[in-house]
Amino acid sequence: MPEIHHTLGTMALFYTFILGVWGLGLFLRRRGPDGNFNGALVIAQGLFAVQAVLGIVMVVLKLMPAQGIHFLYGVCTFLTLPLAFTMTRGRTDSRTSLIYGLALMFLWGLAQRAFDTALNP
Repeated sequence: MPEIHHTLGTMALFYTFILGVWGLGLFLRRRGPDGNFNGALVIAQGLFAVQAVLGIVMVVLKLMPAQGIHFLYGVCTFLTLPLAFTMTRGRTDSRTSLIYGLALMFLWGLAQRAFDTALNP
């Protein structure tokens, strides 16, 4: 179970970085998010949802992270994209691309910190 959680976390880490660069690139080209980008956002949120479920299963199995703050990072990673969606209100302008790009870069940093707190006491 920890290996699966770690592998999915690594996937989410790289995926959010690539998606964040994509969102910022859209903003720099003055384009709003299209269907492809929005679909990629749904996949990202799905990755974090699976991560959350695996994390809960690991807690039930008494497999705890090295630091307790890992749980806070996990909750924040799960809530970041829905918060960004709330801020954009479904718009499709270039500002929306900026918000998603920045949110995804923030999410990438959160995921990195989650890794650090899970593995290092």
